[in-house]
Amino acid sequence: MPVPSNRYGRTAITLHWAVATLIGIALVLIWVTPRRNEPGYGTLLELHKSVGMMVLLLAALRLAWRRVNPVAPAAGLTPMEARLSALTHGLLYFIMIAIPLTGYLFSSAEGQSLTFFGLDTVASPLATSRTFSRPMEILHKTGQWAVYGVVGLHALAALYHYFIKRDGVLQRMLPRARSRVGAD
Repeated sequence: MPVPSNRYGRTAITLHWAVATLIGIALVLIWVTPRRNEPGYGTLLELHKSVGMMVLLLAALRLAWRRVNPVAPAAGLTPMEARLSALTHGLLYFIMIAIPLTGYLFSSAEGQSLTFFGLDTVASPLATSRTFSRPMEILHKTGQWAVYGVVGLHALAALYHYFIKRDGVLQRMLPRARSRVGAD
């Protein structure tokens, strides 16, 4: 079935919600991770890193998918809304790439390897360097505030379109409910 030009396709919707879920998981994991040298620190930190790498991988896949399968801008947006939407989406893609990347560079420059979900260990490709790791750490940890701000703005805009404008913008990214066989 062809996808209407005003609606995202199944792959784009799946990638959107998978990345959103993983970002939420990464944030919760780092919030509940105990301090260094406390029980559970290493396990939860490695899980946080693995989830972050999944965000990076899926965000890159999502960006590539979007370039190959563009969707028309939402109909009925004012010129200002269209500009804000493009800016917010650009910032979201930047964040989805930059935050995991700075986290990986920070960890690598600290000499830490990455055990991807306990399956495979990737050794640090960088020499240990506090001179390099410190700025990456600051960017990574400061970036979480950008995540809160931009994702919050994105969610508020979706709710604004759903509850106030009632223009179908949010529905473009929601999975469709399967119709029941024999239903009217």
